[in-house]
Amino acid sequence: MPIYKDKQRNSWYVKIFQKDAITGKGKQILKRGFATKREALAWEVEQYEKDAPTSATFTDMDNLYIQYKNPKKESTRKQETSRVQKYMSDFCQLPISDITKSMLMEWQTDLTNSEDIAVSTKNYCIGVVRSVFKFAHEFYGIPNNGVVLKKLKREKKKEKFEVWTPEEFNQFIQFTEGHYRNIFTFMYCTGLRRGEALALRAEDFDLQKGTVHVYHQIKYFDEGFFDLKTESSERTLKLPENVLQFVKPLVEECTEEAPFVFGCDRSLPITNLQRNFTKGIKASGVKTIRIHDLRHSFATNAIANDCNIVAVSHYLGHSKIEQTLETYTHLLEKTDDEMAQKMNTVLSPVIHS
Repeated sequence: MPIYKDKQRNSWYVKIFQKDAITGKGKQILKRGFATKREALAWEVEQYEKDAPTSATFTDMDNLYIQYKNPKKESTRKQETSRVQKYMSDFCQLPISDITKSMLMEWQTDLTNSEDIAVSTKNYCIGVVRSVFKFAHEFYGIPNNGVVLKKLKREKKKEKFEVWTPEEFNQFIQFTEGHYRNIFTFMYCTGLRRGEALALRAEDFDLQKGTVHVYHQIKYFDEGFFDLKTESSERTLKLPENVLQFVKPLVEECTEEAPFVFGCDRSLPITNLQRNFTKGIKASGVKTIRIHDLRHSFATNAIANDCNIVAVSHYLGHSKIEQTLETYTHLLEKTDDEMAQKMNTVLSPVIHS
């Protein structure tokens, strides 16, 4: 990507190579002094607009769109590029201005009828095509033929998951060690997602107040931090006293050079995390669950012990309480019976008065 940070000037600059529309000779264009990366990207797009953009292929336009929207994760760029090449091969090398509505409709029909492609992947591809055409229309005046595409409806399947009781977790954790033992314990006791736990640094904890601030996540250390799933996923959690005492020495051991609570100078590699999780399951003999099911185990334990569903939803960082209710409906049905028994005692004086 031809966008660079000028550290000395604390600004951004663009360096691009273009062919002269008349002579056909190449030329390098350098533009400095942009306050933000987005301003530099916008200027770059304007330059391409001047250089006969209607001849750009769909892939060319997709690359421009990816740069403009500036995804934070390198994996996002790679995923989109690979899917364009794989699922949009019928037209990805055609000039985008030559791709008609009928061609797109035919492509969607074939995509829809493909039984070996998940509906989520199909909708991802449709979304990419719609977005690229919208971008091409807004910046280059190319007809927005992507509007004919509609995302596919899919049956909403209830998530299936397994959970560990505290006894099962204790059996498992005996066969883990070091940072992996610590992060699995913390995830089981707080319900944090894997990426949220991996990203935790000493500065995210307030040991005096007994809280942890969850506001970003990490997958691969080299890609850095990125935003949580939703705005409501950012949350400050009050830790149970025993969890606080467990994590306190880990936080106090951190330094500026080694700030990660469950790691050191780098976050734990996710491949090693999964490897140690699988190893612990096999060695302990407990039933197999996913790492994400540690989160479900936390929620199950909380609800089964009469914790307020609103508080559980906040702790999990769900955007809506309906998400919590839907996920754990089977547990709430059980608590209905318990509530009926308890209320029978509470209301007894009223009914028999």
